[in-house]
Amino acid sequence: MKHNELPLEAMADPDVAIKLVGVGGGGSNAVDRLKMENLERLQLAVVNTDAKALASSPVQDKILIGTGITRGLSAGGDPALGYQAATADREKLAAVVRDADLIFLVAGLGGGTGSGATPVVAELAREAGALVIAFVTMPFSFEGGRRRKQAEEALQELRAACHAVIPLSNDLLLQQGTEQTSVLDAFARADEWIGRGVKSIWGMLARTGLINLDFQALRTAFQTRGGKTLFGLGVGEGENAAQAAFEDLKNCPLLATPEFARKADRLMVNITGGPDLSLTKVNELMTAVTEEFGREAHVIMGAVIDESLHGKVEVCVMGATDLGGRTFTRAKPLTPTRRTDKSPTDASEPADEAAAAPASEAPAKPAGSTAKAKAATAAAAAANKPLQEEFGFGGTEPAASRGSFDKSDRNLFEGQDLDVPTYLRRGIKVPV
Repeated sequence: MKHNELPLEAMADPDVAIKLVGVGGGGSNAVDRLKMENLERLQLAVVNTDAKALASSPVQDKILIGTGITRGLSAGGDPALGYQAATADREKLAAVVRDADLIFLVAGLGGGTGSGATPVVAELAREAGALVIAFVTMPFSFEGGRRRKQAEEALQELRAACHAVIPLSNDLLLQQGTEQTSVLDAFARADEWIGRGVKSIWGMLARTGLINLDFQALRTAFQTRGGKTLFGLGVGEGENAAQAAFEDLKNCPLLATPEFARKADRLMVNITGGPDLSLTKVNELMTAVTEEFGREAHVIMGAVIDESLHGKVEVCVMGATDLGGRTFTRAKPLTPTRRTDKSPTDASEPADEAAAAPASEAPAKPAGSTAKAKAATAAAAAANKPLQEEFGFGGTEPAASRGSFDKSDRNLFEGQDLDVPTYLRRGIKVPV
């Protein structure tokens, strides 16, 4: 058996309802690949604005959203359209996540549906009482700054809505390949890592073991939203299997995101091994993992015996950090132009498209020349530009406000107030 395969013959807690939901093109592709593995007792669903892409999915539970907005087409890389499509069909999406105890969300961030709709699905799942864990891919650098910015914004929204979010860098996966590695290969590797992550968490709940990790332990570890998530997988074999698994864990690409701090306030560790798994190996691996990733905080562990892993040890680490972080508040999106089968720059596009927009939205302006719009904006800015061509920072008079230092004594030296900046005392003007 390959090290990334996880048989699911027995469930420790059969009452836990677990569902995997792919959102957008990237998320749907990942779920489609997991569907081919025929994982038992794992419900699958895919959500998209693109009717053609949904039709090609082998997943039975398909949810088409935003038909009144995108007309069955993709969101065109616009998260605002993806968000509107999701909010327009909230009832459909609420039905998808209803009655599930654990929801895995999978999406590729940076595009329209993945970035705009996934946070809505996450909010609905959380409101339904589910534990929500998201695996998301971040765009390649060559996809441009706009997609990167959209991905980062969506990631912040997901962290506010989900109990755990695991981002995976496509750039990193491409770098780990050879010169012959194609972009499609990198996407496939991302899907493989997501599959390993989903199955590892599933395995924590699916098997009885030496030390059981149940669903309530998982919920307790990730009861707070808004922070960053530590997640990694490692496998080792041979005489020093435990040490090899730890070294493999440290090199896991899921741990290599740039903003990641390898410490957790709450840490959950699950160790899986064959019949030869000894308490000495478990202790050795747990000691190394907690020293590397855990602070002096709550550590939860589990140890499972898998008859097929003779001579091998697998370790899955999941932790929560920045538990006191701020909750992200969604900014109100700008009303986008309705997408049609015409080019968005077609000046002949009918203006009555706005009539079909949601009632709460202001009618969108007909799509026109971007260059003309920018020119008009620049002209308006020039017309309203003040005649003042230098910054005014206030005078040097003693009566000038000193903010929070008003009640403190002034620092005077040879008749000069040193609390006043030098350029003001000397009358220097700063040009715009």
